[in-house]
Order: sequence, then structure tokens, then C-alpha cells
Amino acid sequence: MSALEPDELTRLLTEAVEPIRSTPDAYRQIRAGIDRRRRWRLPLLTAGGMVMAALIALAVVAIRPSPPNQLVEPAAPPVMPTTFTDPTRASTGPGSGGSGRTSTGGHASGPGTGASSGTATSSGTSSTRPTSSAIASPAVTASPSSSSPPGSSVNSPPLPTPVAKPAAANDIDGDGRPDDVSTDGNTLKVQFTRDSVVRRVSLQGISLPFNSAVVDIDGDGFGELLVQTDDSNGTKSYALVHYIGLDDVVVVAPPTGLTLTAGVHGNSASGLRCVDQHLEISSGTSTDGTQFAVTTTVLTLSRDGLTAASGAPATSTVRLPSDSSPFAASCGTLS
Repeated sequence: MSALEPDELTRLLTEAVEPIRSTPDAYRQIRAGIDRRRRWRLPLLTAGGMVMAALIALAVVAIRPSPPNQLVEPAAPPVMPTTFTDPTRASTGPGSGGSGRTSTGGHASGPGTGASSGTATSSGTSSTRPTSSAIASPAVTASPSSSSPPGSSVNSPPLPTPVAKPAAANDIDGDGRPDDVSTDGNTLKVQFTRDSVVRRVSLQGISLPFNSAVVDIDGDGFGELLVQTDDSNGTKSYALVHYIGLDDVVVVAPPTGLTLTAGVHGNSASGLRCVDQHLEISSGTSTDGTQFAVTTTVLTLSRDGLTAASGAPATSTVRLPSDSSPFAASCGTLS
């Protein structure tokens, strides 16, 4: 290798270490590159963001638990009983068409008579007051149990407030004024002065001439109606009509074995008496037709009917005709 001259070596070194000077053409190329990168940056960032959002959504769907498979059954229709009895229409308000109760009437056979005990059905009762309840479907009500006393009331309308206790003369509805009682064949008609409603009650029979009495047996401010239904073989039979609600009455009967009768027939006799807010029923038997062994049962009256008071019936002996006879109907104007 030949040695370089000092001047040549200086030139070469100067060219090697001298900084490169930028030219206008190089500057334009650098600027163009920067512009290209700016144009592509925004679309790439947007596309990247969309891809990231899609990936996040897919991840959420993938990790979310699926709902359990549940079978929803439609509601079943109400179950009806296999045997369905059309409910008896009960009197549920003033002026209802009928009470829908059956009661044994006061028409009963007297001791020693051949007449059979009759029944009166309060479904034969009706009112002249129109009511919209006849259009509506009747409500299902509970039937009275077999142990209920005859003539018991079920879902009866409420009693009004009486003006006095006991009730005034011939006042059945407790408004202080006498009510009108009349007959139409074997139908008893009661017109209440409280609101002029007429209630009709069908009885097994009604004796003529018409004989009745209104007496407040229980002293609650409402009068009970005793109606003579028969008179045969020296014995008179009676029906007891009880006021149990506004414009609502029902026929009630005494417990089994007792009758609402009065009179003497041979060696048998019976009678009834209203005393001390009770009803007393007497029955007598004799061997000679003059001396009678008498059994007297005290009955209490309520909306459930007539029930015997607790304790054994009272017993006594009477001789007819010298002693006062208990074998009569001593209630109100009845005698």
C-alpha cells in the first residue's frame, strides 16, 4: 500500500466525518412519509376499536350462563264438585222474594185426635217489594245442620231497632205501630207499617173465622204472631210466625214431641201459655178424664227458633173442671 500524501489524507477524513446536509428533495420525501402515516392512523385505530368491542361482546356471550329450561303450564280452570246442588235462595235483604227456609208449622195433631202434624214451608213466603237480587245469581249459602231447631234462620237480614221493649200491641216489626194481618185462603198476609211491605206466608191451613194474636213472647221489641190453623175434636192447633229480620218472617215449631195445641180430648189434653218472656207448653194424661198428670216444658225463643230450657220439665196434677185448666191457649188475646 502506497502512503498517502498528507493533503489527500486530510481530504478523505474531512469527507468521512462531515455531516450530511439535507436537500429539498430529501425533505419532501420525509414529509410525504409522515403524511401517509397520518392518513392510515385514524382508520386503523377505528377498525381496531371495533374489533376489540366485538371480541368483548363475544366474550360476554360466551361466559354468560344460559337460563334454565322451565316449563310454564297455563292456569288450570276451577275444579267443580262432581255433585252440585242449586243453592236454596236465602233471604238476604229487605223485600227479598223468599226466605228459602223450610220450617215445621204450628198445625199439629192434638192429643187423641186423628189429625196428622202438618208442615209449613217458608219458601211459600213472598214480598211485594221488587228487588234486583232476583236477577243476580244466588250466592251459595251453608245449609242448616240437622241439629238446628226447626225454623232456624240462615243469613237472615239484620233486625231494625225496636222503639220499645216489649213490643206495643199488635206491633210485629217494632216500629211502635200495629201491623195489619189478613188471610187469603191458606196464605197469611202481613203488611208492615215500617215500610208498607206485604209478606205472604203459606200455612197448611187457617181456621175460619180467623183467630190470631200478636204477642212479644221473648220481649225483644218485635211481636210474634200466633195463628189458629185447625179446630177439631175439642183441640185447637196453632202456627207461630216469628219476625227474624226487616220484612222477613218465618214459621217456627216447637221441639220434637211438643205441639202448639190447646184443648181436652178424652184422656189427653194440651195447652200453651206466654209468661215471663217464655212460652210454656203443657201436656196432660188421665185415666178417668178428670184428674190429669201435667208435664210443663218451658221454651225460649230466638232467631234460631224455639228451644227447651235446661232442666227437667215441671210436673203437677189438676182435676177438671174444679181446678184452673192449663189446657188452653193463653197468649195475648188468645184464650
